[in-house]
Amino acid sequence: FESQRKLRNTARFILGNLPDFDPSVDAVPYADLPSLDKYILGLLSDMLKEADAAYEAYDYARVVNCLLRFCSADLSNFYLDASKDRLYISDSTDTRRRSCQTTLDIVMDGVMMALAPILPHMAEDIFQNRVLPSATGPRGSVFEKLWPELDFAKHDEALWSKVRSIRDDANQVMELARADKVIGASMDAVLVLAVPEGDALRGALEGMAAEAAGGNDVDTLRYALMISRIDVVAAEDAVKERCGSYVVEGGVSGYALGVAVAADQGLTKCQRCWFFTDDVGKGGEGCEHDLCARCNGIVKKKGFVVDRTPSEQMA
Repeated sequence: FESQRKLRNTARFILGNLPDFDPSVDAVPYADLPSLDKYILGLLSDMLKEADAAYEAYDYARVVNCLLRFCSADLSNFYLDASKDRLYISDSTDTRRRSCQTTLDIVMDGVMMALAPILPHMAEDIFQNRVLPSATGPRGSVFEKLWPELDFAKHDEALWSKVRSIRDDANQVMELARADKVIGASMDAVLVLAVPEGDALRGALEGMAAEAAGGNDVDTLRYALMISRIDVVAAEDAVKERCGSYVVEGGVSGYALGVAVAADQGLTKCQRCWFFTDDVGKGGEGCEHDLCARCNGIVKKKGFVVDRTPSEQMA
């Protein structure tokens, strides 16, 4: 029952973020997807191949295991959490949101088909509740669909595996800080990450920390880790000096890392996205003084912004 609940909750989250997405109109081509999306689609292909082979061998326990591993470890614990900013904060038609919805739509279809032979009622429920804005006429049934022929290649697997291991270590040290009531949400923190000069992934991680990876506002450590800022340094001593006792050494990532309080690093919390940044209230003319430049741009586009000082906002 617990396994079924996990699968159902994953499906509910995905379906809840697709009502305004029509694949025939809004889908982003695979070539234009961010690296993170291509990475998760590669994992989806691997899961479906394993499930197909297990069904052929009548090994249903193996099907359940690979489905749970993908839905729990790859989706819920990583991709879906890292995608919340794209889904909730971006403008509804922003490319970074549409690319995520494109990926979720493909993932939902694959998971649904893998579920159908062993959990037919859940699979049919998913199929009937996938709202397509342009759909007309009878919905049919999930059992009228063919097994998805997906063959997405593995993409930047070494890099994203390392990012996930850094995320695991960061979550571990943030739990220590939460226990001492130093931080609350993960966005309350700045991560200091020591990557040796000769490390093969140092350049890529520095680019992701500087939010320069691909220039798509997706393939960044800030959103992958849901931490306000990541500072990459070369020496472990710099981590200890800035983070005090909130440090992990010899974790699953192999790097030394620690967390510091974002508010103590000269950053201010945006009241819309909750990330701490150095550009709150700097969105230009007509900006809200408690929003970061990114959020000011989004709400301006919607016509919601009135230029007010903090004291006027409190009145």
